[in-house]
Amino acid sequence: MIIDFEQLSELERYKTMSNTIFPRPIAWISTEDEGVINLAPFSYFAPLSSKPALVIVSIAHKEDGEPKDTFANIMKHKKCTINLAHKELLADLKNSAEELPKERSECEEFGIETRRVLEEYPPMVSHAKCALFCKLYKSVDIGNSYEPLILEIKGLYIDDDAIGERGHIKLENIGRVGMEFLTDATRSR
Repeated sequence: MIIDFEQLSELERYKTMSNTIFPRPIAWISTEDEGVINLAPFSYFAPLSSKPALVIVSIAHKEDGEPKDTFANIMKHKKCTINLAHKELLADLKNSAEELPKERSECEEFGIETRRVLEEYPPMVSHAKCALFCKLYKSVDIGNSYEPLILEIKGLYIDDDAIGERGHIKLENIGRVGMEFLTDATRSR
């Protein structure tokens, strides 16, 4: 079967892409503005380059066309922390996907603990085993409801238990497969 993307709606393209390009890691992004910590998951996320150390995350606008809080906070402050979630954090990750008013923190709303590891970056999820501390490198206007952000990794937190004898990193991050999440070798809704 050949699918002509020119004949698909945006929703049909999304469904096709999200069910074929997988598993995709989840960028569980924490940002901060006026003392409010925003935490939201994004599955259009991938490494882009190692020199410089870049990742890309694509953030859609809200249904009313306004930018999501994560996007607005990154554009305003030029910094974010990308938490990589493992299966024990799946319920918190799902809860944080709920859209709240800008002045309400997902962390406070759902009891998600955070801690500040690097003073100049938003706090990370306390129980995450890995976090990337990033600065905005560039935004890419692609002329639709998504606006990809290229972020430069300036620092990385890794849990000591995730580092093996030879310095190999072993993480069991949650991935996205269509509407499901991939944890280890099993899928979870």
